[in-house]
Amino acid sequence: MDSLTHAVSGAALLLAMPERPKTAWAVPLAMTVASIPDIDVFASRVPIDSLLLHRGITHALPALPVTVMLGALIMYPFWRRGTTQAWTFRRVALFVLALLLMHIWLDCVTSYGTLAFLPFSDYRVRLNGMFIVDLILLVPMIIACCAARRRPRVAAIAVIWLFLYSGGGVAWRMHIQHKWDASLKAEGVTAAQLSVLPDVFSPLYWKVQYEHEGWCFQAPLSWNGERAGDWERQRSADDLLSRLSLEDRSVRIWTQFSLMPLMQEQPLEGGKEYGFYDWRFDTFVPIFKEWRQSGQGFRLIARVDETGKLTAVHYISARGNTGWQPPATPIGRNGLRWLIGLDN
Repeated sequence: MDSLTHAVSGAALLLAMPERPKTAWAVPLAMTVASIPDIDVFASRVPIDSLLLHRGITHALPALPVTVMLGALIMYPFWRRGTTQAWTFRRVALFVLALLLMHIWLDCVTSYGTLAFLPFSDYRVRLNGMFIVDLILLVPMIIACCAARRRPRVAAIAVIWLFLYSGGGVAWRMHIQHKWDASLKAEGVTAAQLSVLPDVFSPLYWKVQYEHEGWCFQAPLSWNGERAGDWERQRSADDLLSRLSLEDRSVRIWTQFSLMPLMQEQPLEGGKEYGFYDWRFDTFVPIFKEWRQSGQGFRLIARVDETGKLTAVHYISARGNTGWQPPATPIGRNGLRWLIGLDN
C-alpha cells in the first residue's frame, strides 16, 4: 500500500487503544513506526536490487524480532518523558508488533508482491485484493482519526474497517477468479497463470489475465467480474526469459518478480533486441492508461547476438536505470547477502 495508508493505519490503531500515553508524541510516533518497513526504499544503490529489497527483508516475518525491537526503542523513550499512562517496554513492543503485522498485511493484499518469508524463501505473497492506493479504504480512516479525539470508539471502527475491507477484497477477488477459471475450462481453454487483479479504482474495476499456448490474454472486468471490454493478446516472454535468466543476474531477478511477462522484438545489427514488461502494471482505466501502459516503471531490455547469446542488459525503473551492462552470471545467495535477500 501507499505510505499515507500505512501511516494513517498506525494512527488509527493507537487512537483505538482504550488506554494510551497522554503525550503529543503518541500519534506521530505510531504513524512513523507503522511506516518503518518502507525504509527499504533507501537501501538500494543498484536499481535492479530494489526488486529484491523493496518489500523485502524489512517486510519479512522472520525479521520481526529485529524490526519490533527497533520500533520499540524509537517509541519507548519519547513516551516515558512527562506523560501520564506511560506504557511498559513490553507493552510498547507488543504494540509495535501489531503495527508491523498490519503493515505487512496491507502490502500482501496488493499485487506488487511481498517477500514475507525471507531469508528462507523468496516466494512473493500476492493476494491481489486491493490496488496500491485505495481511497475507499483511506478516506474513511482519515475521517475516523480526525473524529477519534472526541469519540475514541470511531478509531476502533476504522481498524475493523481496515481488516474487513482488505480481507473482503481478497475474498471477492478469489470469487471472481474461481468464476473465470470455471468459465475458461467450460470453453476448453487450459489457462496458465490465470490471475484476477485489481485495477485502478478497485473494487469497481478489475482485470483478468492468463497465458495459453505462448500467448497472454487480458480483459477488463466490472465490479462483479463480468467482462467489460474486448480481449487483448500479446506474446508471452516466459520461454525466452527462462533461458536468458541463466545467463544474467538482472534477468533472473526481473523474471522472478514478474507475473505476466510480455516481450517486444525488433531487429538489431548482428542480432535482436527484446523489450520485456509486466502486464500486471497495465490498466484499462482511461485516465491512467497512458501513464501506466506496459509497466514502463519496470522495463527490461536485452540484446542477443545472431546465435541467441545474451550480449547486454538494460533495466529501467522509477528509481533510475542501469544503462547497458554486460551479462553477469547469477551465482545464488550466500553470507550477508543471503540474509537480506540479495542474489549474487
